[in-house]
Amino acid sequence: MKHFVLFLSFICCSYSYSQSDTIPQFTFNIPAYELNCMNYFNSNAVGIDPVNAFILAKMNELMYPERLDYQLRYLQNDSKVLESLPSTNHLKAHPLINNSNFKNAFEKRLSHYFTSDSATNKAQFYFIEKPVLDTFNFLGIKSIKGYDPEIIVINHIDLILILYRGTDDVNNNRYAEWKGADFSISKVKSDSVLNNSKIHKGFWKSFDIVKEELINLLDSLDAKKKKIWISGHSLGGAMAILTGVYLQQSNYPITNIYTYAAPVAIGDKEFAELGRTILNDRIQRFEYYLDPVSILWAPGYTTFGQRNWIDNATKSNYTFYPNCKERYFLNRPFEFRSRSFSNKEKQELARVKREKMSKRIFKVPTKFFYHNTQWYVKGTYLLIPFELRSVLPRVDDSYPFIYYGWDQAK
Repeated sequence: MKHFVLFLSFICCSYSYSQSDTIPQFTFNIPAYELNCMNYFNSNAVGIDPVNAFILAKMNELMYPERLDYQLRYLQNDSKVLESLPSTNHLKAHPLINNSNFKNAFEKRLSHYFTSDSATNKAQFYFIEKPVLDTFNFLGIKSIKGYDPEIIVINHIDLILILYRGTDDVNNNRYAEWKGADFSISKVKSDSVLNNSKIHKGFWKSFDIVKEELINLLDSLDAKKKKIWISGHSLGGAMAILTGVYLQQSNYPITNIYTYAAPVAIGDKEFAELGRTILNDRIQRFEYYLDPVSILWAPGYTTFGQRNWIDNATKSNYTFYPNCKERYFLNRPFEFRSRSFSNKEKQELARVKREKMSKRIFKVPTKFFYHNTQWYVKGTYLLIPFELRSVLPRVDDSYPFIYYGWDQAK
């Protein structure tokens, strides 16, 4: 049990940023290939649309302040490597972006994605944030847990995008949201909208904090007459699924939900059955290799949605495996390492099966850098047909930055 709890403490990555009293001027030359690129976003898509998958992965990366911060500096530097930023820690110590100016920065970075030849079809950006800190005692030790759901809502003509940020700091407390939203793994009863099914306590409380404000905003945007897409990375992916089921059950037309590195422990069997019934194949979960958040599980939870797995870039150049079965405990987890294979092809097939399907991955906690948003941006980019790549955003892969300065995700 002790090791199980330790594993679940890694369920989402923590991001850090400082508050700033000054709001910088975000001016840069718009890359021609990004201009009006949302014209290639298929708002009616069923299942996996490669362009949609990449654009949403890109937007999810920019939901984190330091990622957005870097990309704005990068564009201001004419898309050249920033020699003045030697590491992630340096970037975090000298931030330009925080939640006070996040909405303006996000809008500045992405508004040109959307066609805006008149005031009536200009994309509108909204930012919802609700930080909550609670003090509790654990074995006589005072500790702080937090909930801090952050949502960007983009309204454009007949499309609404709802984007959730993953785990980050709550009022500069690095681990509060881990202990609150992520680590509260017991299940609690939801409400009548979700048939009183039981939901991961931390996820439900985070959603409950913002659901009224989110629904009021959607109503003001006449959302029931539009296509609604929901997405999120890590904790944000869990929130996207929970929100999608709740809104669909409340008669909001959810077209699709794309998650990246989402946890698999969200709700009980009844919640999963409800999600399958009302959304069917409209939930696409993207997982990268041995990303621990997409592997860790807890008893009493049931996973649903279509699972799509991206293999290790260094071994397969991001081979994509759509609509995979859920992971399970292999009967003989060591057989693929001890057997002699007749040829390398069979050995490779065994490796793929083990790493794609096995829950029993012993080195998961040491491979947390696989949770990096860059893997998902790169992996989905390679799904895009070559003839479209010249008119879509690109992978800004000019830096080694990753959680806590690790450099393994170049």
